[in-house]
Amino acid sequence: MRTTMKYIKIPLLLVLLSLVFIACNKEELAYEKAMHIVINGYNGDTEELEVSIDTTVYDKNVKNGKFVLKPISVIGFNVVYTYKSNVAGQVLSIRNTTTGRVLYTAALPEEGTKATFNFIYLDGREIAVEYPPIDANTNKLGFYLNTPQDNSPIDIFLYRKDDNSGMEYREYLAKNVQPNTWAYVDYVAVPDFDDRSKLDKSSICFTKAGTIDQWAIEGDENQSKVSAFGKGLPVAGEKGLVQPYFLTPSAGVLTHSSLFFYPDRTY
Repeated sequence: MRTTMKYIKIPLLLVLLSLVFIACNKEELAYEKAMHIVINGYNGDTEELEVSIDTTVYDKNVKNGKFVLKPISVIGFNVVYTYKSNVAGQVLSIRNTTTGRVLYTAALPEEGTKATFNFIYLDGREIAVEYPPIDANTNKLGFYLNTPQDNSPIDIFLYRKDDNSGMEYREYLAKNVQPNTWAYVDYVAVPDFDDRSKLDKSSICFTKAGTIDQWAIEGDENQSKVSAFGKGLPVAGEKGLVQPYFLTPSAGVLTHSSLFFYPDRTY
């Protein structure tokens, strides 16, 4: 009987040691992951909004409130978030700092090193970002012009004036479309706006439908056009892109948020 118990105790000890070894190995295999987190969009609320990822809260105590989403402002949230590789189900959320109400949640991707989220909050609700199907034969450009006081139809066009000759170039992107909603157009780069050097000297203009100088927002040119520089507009040979833009007047100028991300393109 004693002999039998002796043999039972030895395998049991080995099993327990193996479990400890496995647990230690799992702990050693868990490594620090880093993910670049970007939030684009617009906070149209009069309250500040706060971002959190899992248990990490980006409140006013973090870098003097740098990451708090300011009211009535374009969102440009940009952080590198680190976490253990063995912690799954990381969730990003946005909440109202006054009421505590959660306005948006989304899971971080399980793979990759960058995650981009789009969040537009207007009139007390989230405005969905619409994405049409990809078309390999063209590009899809989307525009949401926020003009809450005026719903008159608008035209959208690219404009450039040559510094040397004074010649003006204009290419319509859309005619007679409604503001305050998504308007998508098919677009392939045309010769007058087909490379970065031309686009960097161009503007995206919004006018009353059927005009070239009756500006869409309060008749003000500064609030109704924005530089095409850095907007990632397609150049010659590029097709199959889907690029939505949210635009809104702020402090006397037209501000924007690009709601897309193509890691292999340079803007």
